[in-house]
Amino acid sequence: MANIKQEDGRFFVGNGEEPDAEVSFRETDDIVIEHTLVKEKLQGDGLGTQLIDHVVDYAKKQDKQIIPVCTFAHQVLSSDKKYDGFWEGPL
Repeated sequence: MANIKQEDGRFFVGNGEEPDAEVSFRETDDIVIEHTLVKEKLQGDGLGTQLIDHVVDYAKKQDKQIIPVCTFAHQVLSSDKKYDGFWEGPL
């Protein structure tokens, strides 16, 4: 499990100025996932999915739905029934 940090509007791994991975979101009545980025050297290890899981946990605590504008986030959320009820789709 990666050391995932939080700042306003994002979760990230690594240096805050040049993260190794991050998911950015906008918070309104819902949480809109706008972008997910994982540096090439770390891709394929599930880090992007871990970031999306952190957004899901955050949304649950805030009692908000997730709207995935980011195609990766949409793919993750639509691929597993454990996310049902926490996001709005389709993209």
